[in-house]
Amino acid sequence: MPSFTPSTSDAAGCLTALEDVSPSLRVLGAMSFVVSALIGAPQAYKIYARKSSRGVSFWTLALGNVGGFLCVLNLYVLHYDQIKLSGNAFADFKGWARGQPSLLFIWVELANTLSMLIVTPMAYAYVEDSEHAFAVTTPLGGVDWSMKKAVRAGVLLQMVIVACAWAPALIVLHRAGECAPMAWYGNAIGVVVAMIICLKFIPQVKESYENKGSGSLSYLTYGADLCGGLVAFLQKLLVTNERVSTWLPPLILHSLEAYVLGMNAINDKARLGAGAARRDRDADDANEPDEERVQSERLLPRASRGASGATSPRASSPTRADAASWWKSATWL
Repeated sequence: MPSFTPSTSDAAGCLTALEDVSPSLRVLGAMSFVVSALIGAPQAYKIYARKSSRGVSFWTLALGNVGGFLCVLNLYVLHYDQIKLSGNAFADFKGWARGQPSLLFIWVELANTLSMLIVTPMAYAYVEDSEHAFAVTTPLGGVDWSMKKAVRAGVLLQMVIVACAWAPALIVLHRAGECAPMAWYGNAIGVVVAMIICLKFIPQVKESYENKGSGSLSYLTYGADLCGGLVAFLQKLLVTNERVSTWLPPLILHSLEAYVLGMNAINDKARLGAGAARRDRDADDANEPDEERVQSERLLPRASRGASGATSPRASSPTRADAASWWKSATWL
């Protein structure tokens, strides 16, 4: 395969040659790309179907957005020589296509980041706009924002952070034409990404604990992310024997995901049980005779009795309409 010779010899982390990827790994990579491109859809749909973003942490979404774009930046810098070797798709499409398997991780991470990016505006559209959601007081002044204003400010801050991180890399790489001068920067960004990965799901743990259930948090989105993460962890640990720094942060993240999903499942099951018990009590109450109503009905003609009587307990039982409502509410997601 073609290789790239950097002008400096200490460019730690720069990948300077295109890899010979086996057909099986190409298929696995294509599947990973498709899953990553769709992973945010269940979460966005559940929020839309429930018309609520209750149970979804905006802090976790924000850290995920920033961490995702920084992760793509880290990969872009360290794979820059491979990108150059792949060439231009418009000038030589076949040569460009042959180089894409070496850039698989970039495409997968970019697809995942863009897919999850759609969740933030959907959550913003259906968030409860409570007052005093974000209040900070300092000697120099303070802020007291409603929930929607805080989310808007957060999105703006995310854009500034991502732009400031990408700008120097794009400028220097364009001028240098190789990864080597920015290898240190790519590795530094990788450290920041590792810290974000370790921390980003902690706010969601707090949100789910306080909400006492999944609310609008998607089991499917984070369950798929958990399964994919465990497969990647086992591959890094047992197959490629990579450094601890490459698999420990994701392991912490996916452990927190597993904890949240388990906690939500237990709380949701308890809520369903409490709801069923409450419906049973209501049905039993409906069966008990109301002495005053019975005495009044005795004064009416027999044909008129029971016209406005109590509802049958069967009427409050789950129906096909209830099942359709459950499906449309996306509780199963």
